[in-house]
Amino acid sequence: AGYYMTERKQWYQRRVRAESGCQQCGENSYSGAGASSCVSCAVDMISAPGSTSESDCIYAPCYAGSYMTESGCRLCGANTYSENGAASCRPCPALTISNPGSSSSSDCVFASCLAGYYMTESGCQQCGENSYSGAGASSCVSCAVDMISAPGSTSESDCIYAPCYAGSYMTESGCRLCGANTYSENGAASCRPCPALTISNPGSSSSSDCVFASC
Repeated sequence: AGYYMTERKQWYQRRVRAESGCQQCGENSYSGAGASSCVSCAVDMISAPGSTSESDCIYAPCYAGSYMTESGCRLCGANTYSENGAASCRPCPALTISNPGSSSSSDCVFASCLAGYYMTESGCQQCGENSYSGAGASSCVSCAVDMISAPGSTSESDCIYAPCYAGSYMTESGCRLCGANTYSENGAASCRPCPALTISNPGSSSSSDCVFASC
C-alpha cells in the first residue's frame, strides 16, 4: 500500500521484457495494496507521500478569513474574523462590524453612529444636553444661544428655548427683557403691567418691584 506498479524495459536482453517495479504515491494521493495507479485526494484535501487510504487525505489548513468545517473551509461571516488555520471565526469586539472573510481584528471597525450619537475612539457616545447630531456624525452640534435640548437629541428641531427667567418673556426668537413699568415671573410668555400709578424698572420680576412714582 502506498505504491503503484510501473513498467520499465530492459534493452540489454535479446528480447524486450516488461519488468515490474513499485513507485511511491506522491503527495495529495494514495493507493491500496496491489494498485496500478494512485488516487488523487478530493479537492482542497492534502496527504503525505506514500499515503495508503482516502482517510489519509485531510483538508489543508484554512486561510485567514475562513474556518474549518467537516466539509472543508468556509468563509467567515460578517462581523467576525479568523487567522490562518482557524477552526472557528472570532466575533468582532462590541459595537464593531466587519465584512465577510475578514482576517484580523483590525478589520473590525465601529459602525456609523445613530442619530443622537457621535463617533469617538472608543465607539459611539450619546450627545449631551443642549446639542444634537444626525446619523453617522463625528461630533454633536450645539443648540443656538438660549435654546436647550435633551441628551441624545437628533435634529435642530429638538432644540427649544429654555423657559424665560423672571423679568423676561418668551418670543419666537427667544427670551426678551420686560420693559419699564412691567414685570414677569419665571417661564412667562408675556409681561404684566404694573398696577395703576406705579412704575418699575426694565426686567422687573415681581409686582413688588412696581412702586409709586415720586410726586
